[in-house]
Parts: sequence; C-alpha cells; structure tokens
Amino acid sequence: MNTNHAALAGRSLNTVSAEMDLCELLHAMRLSAAKVPESDVPDVLMQENTSCSTSDTLASSSSSLSSESTEPHGCAYLQAIRDQFDQYATVGGEYLEAIFTHREIFSSFPAAHHQCARAFSDLAYMLEQRAWRADRDADTEAVSAFRHEAWMIAATLPSASKQASTSNGFPSYVCMMPAM
Repeated sequence: MNTNHAALAGRSLNTVSAEMDLCELLHAMRLSAAKVPESDVPDVLMQENTSCSTSDTLASSSSSLSSESTEPHGCAYLQAIRDQFDQYATVGGEYLEAIFTHREIFSSFPAAHHQCARAFSDLAYMLEQRAWRADRDADTEAVSAFRHEAWMIAATLPSASKQASTSNGFPSYVCMMPAM
C-alpha cells in the first residue's frame, strides 16, 4: 500500500509541476492588440477539380448545368427563395421556416407543386456550392433538410404514369362525389 501511495504522490507532483510550468508560460506571454485587416475580396464559388476531365467533356457538362440551373422549378414561393438566394442566411433556422411554410402551401393545393421536389433539390445543390460565411454556418443542415423535403414531396405526389392511367382525367388524390 505504501508503494501505491508513493506512486500516486509522485504523479500528483508531476501534474502540479506541469501546471506551474504552464502558468509561468502564460504569465510570460505578451499579447498585443493586433487588428485583423478586413478583406474586400468577394465570396467565390468553389470550383471542382477538373484535372481528370477533357475540355470537351467539361464544356458540355458546364453548359448543361448552366442551362438547368437558370431554368426555375417549383412554385412561386420556392422561386422567390431562389431569387433571394445570395442574401439567404441559414444560421437562424430560416430554412426550416421555408420548409414549414411550403408544407402549408403544398397542403392547400398539391397540384401546383409538381416541380417542387426538383426546386428543393436545386436549392440544396446551390447551398452546397456557395462559399462559406458566418451567416451561412448551418448550410450543411439546410442541405440535408432540403433534400429530405424533396424526397418527401416526390413520394407524396402521384407519379406521371399513375396520372396517365386515370381514365376520367382527374388526379388520383381527388375524391369526386356524384351529383344527386
């Protein structure tokens, strides 16, 4: 028991001496009030590594990507979010408010939202591609939430083949009552 006590006392002395050395080091340090210069450089989108791509492949993929990204998808609400995308901050949970607001709009008239799954996917992609800033700290969570909402909308809406199979021309989610 004496050997265990001596070993424990030796360890605590080593810990105390290390703490004393750290305190002396902190007292010896001098911190000057240096001001960090503010940068006037605008945010830049991240570029993909194109070292494996040929110039023809890169040109065709970028032209198809740019033509798809300029064409708006979704309802007017999601298009308005997309139009204000540069000012869209994610740290305050604005993306959750957008999802819940869209769910309310969607539940009132689902037929007007057949492209909203694509719009949410596009918003998620745009969030992934934009440069990081302090007010965009929750972009990764917003990307996951937007993708999940896109999957939920796609699963909720009837597919095009199901809509084409209805003989009376009405969507399958509408209940028609016969006249009396």
